[in-house]
Amino acid sequence: VLRVVSGIPVFLERHMDRLEVSAKLLNHSIAGISDNIRYSIGELIKANNSPDKNMKIIVYNMENPIPDYMVYFILSNYPTSEQYDVGVNVILLEEERNNPNAKVVNSGYKERVATALADANAYEALLVNRGNEITEGSRSNIFFVRDNKLFTAPKGNVLMGITRLYVFELCKDLGIEIIEEPISVSILKEMEGVFMTGTSPKILPISTIDDMSFSSAKNSIIKALMKRYDDIIEDYIKEKTIG
Repeated sequence: VLRVVSGIPVFLERHMDRLEVSAKLLNHSIAGISDNIRYSIGELIKANNSPDKNMKIIVYNMENPIPDYMVYFILSNYPTSEQYDVGVNVILLEEERNNPNAKVVNSGYKERVATALADANAYEALLVNRGNEITEGSRSNIFFVRDNKLFTAPKGNVLMGITRLYVFELCKDLGIEIIEEPISVSILKEMEGVFMTGTSPKILPISTIDDMSFSSAKNSIIKALMKRYDDIIEDYIKEKTIG
């Protein structure tokens, strides 16, 4: 899933790279259809008068010499300004992806998550593995703040989200250390702030995890990352529009 803003598919290059990585993890490749996908994205944006919405790319029949694909706009929901200012409520959910590094369609998993979110009236679910460790969100990556450092699950255990990659780059520029290690549920109360990253939420503070509260929206590190990431998106759109 990628986001279209002002007629520009944001970070298209990185999304295409991640699609190729997912294909390779399944012992396939999208190299033969990569240019066609890019062309279809451009045509779809023009045909729909450049809506500010999310677009989904699905590649299937991977066993064929040249796979098939679909590109289409999807129902898109973005956080409100209040949610960025205050944070959102999330829940813990005992669930694991079978192949976390590959983004693969899994309808059963989506249905279980959707039911849990609806029952709890929550914005997102944090996935907890059999070791009682938080790996990622159901549709996002998760970061924790403590002692001016960020903590997140190791890259081998999570989907390598595009926004996650930008957070790593921003932290390098800002001199903020990121520690990749398993995050046990038992140490959540030691954290000073929590945020999620993703195509739709961008960088979004988390105010509660089940019955635990966090002052994430007021955390200086999280606020700085939110501002810098918004600037990156704005600069990308300007560059592509001029180009």
